[in-house]
Amino acid sequence: MKLQRIRWIVLGAVFVLIVVGLISSISMGTLSSFGWEEIAAICPLGVLESFLAGKTVFLRALIVLVVVVALVFIFGKVFCAWVCPVAPVRSFTEMMRKRFGKAQGKSAPNCSEDCSSCAAKRSQIAKRSTLDSRHIVLGGTLLSAAVFGFPVFCLICPIGLIFATIVVLWQWLGLNSISWSLLLYPALLVIELLVLRKWCLRFCPVGALLSLLSLPNRFFRPKVDNAKCLREQGIDCNVCVNVCPEGLDPHFKEGMNECTKCGLCKDKCPVGAITIPFSATPNPSAPTIASDPGKPE
Repeated sequence: MKLQRIRWIVLGAVFVLIVVGLISSISMGTLSSFGWEEIAAICPLGVLESFLAGKTVFLRALIVLVVVVALVFIFGKVFCAWVCPVAPVRSFTEMMRKRFGKAQGKSAPNCSEDCSSCAAKRSQIAKRSTLDSRHIVLGGTLLSAAVFGFPVFCLICPIGLIFATIVVLWQWLGLNSISWSLLLYPALLVIELLVLRKWCLRFCPVGALLSLLSLPNRFFRPKVDNAKCLREQGIDCNVCVNVCPEGLDPHFKEGMNECTKCGLCKDKCPVGAITIPFSATPNPSAPTIASDPGKPE
C-alpha cells in the first residue's frame, strides 16, 4: 500500500475520532488541547504560550513539552502531514480550485509532472533558509502571549478553528443553537487557507516550531538510491522536488528538517529510487549541495 493511502487513512481516523468525541459526551478535546481524565496534553506552541502568559512554568505542561520534543526528535515534522487537519482541508481547496479552473477553461499546472515552471517555482522554496517568515510569526506569537497575558494566537489558529467550526455547525444543526461564531470561524479559515494560500509554508508558527525541534532528526528521512535515480543517469528529472509540499530535494540533507514524511516523493518517483528507511544515514556517494540546491554536482 502506498504511503499516501496510509496517510489519508490515519488523517481520517484521527479526524473522525476527535469529531465523534466533540459531538458526544466522551469528548477528549482537540489537537490543540486533548486528554482523558488525569492524562492531559496541549500543543507545544500552546505550552510555550502558557509559560509566557502566566510568567511561570507548569509541571504538567513541561512534561508534555518534553514528550513532544522526544517524539519530534524521532519522527520529525510528521504531525504536519499525518495528523494536522489543515493538510486535507488545503488539499480539498486546491482540488476544487483546479476543477473550477478547468470549468472556466483555464489550464491548471499538474505539479506531479516534471515541468520546468514547477521546478523553477519549487527551487525558490528549496532555497529558503533555516529561519523564514514563519519564524517571525512564531516570535510574534510568543511575544503577544507575554504582552497580553494569554495565548493570542490560539484564537486564530486554523487547527483549532477547524474543530471549532464543526462544533458550532453541530450546535446549529443538532441543537438548534446559533451564534456569530457560525460566520466568524469559517471566515477566518477562508482568510488563512484560501486568501493566504501559503499558510503552511509562510505563516504557520506551529510548523516553524516543529521545524526547529526537527533539526536533530535523522530518522525516517527519504533516501535516494543513486543507482536507480534518473538524475544520476544524466536525465533532468525533478519529480521528487515538484511533488514535495515543502519543496525539498531528497538528494540533499540541507533543509530536510522540514520534511513531513508524507511519502509523496517515494510514491511519485518514476523509477522507485526513493525509500523512507528508519534511519537515513548520510550516503558518502551522494552529491553535496552547491550554490543551487536544485542542481547536484
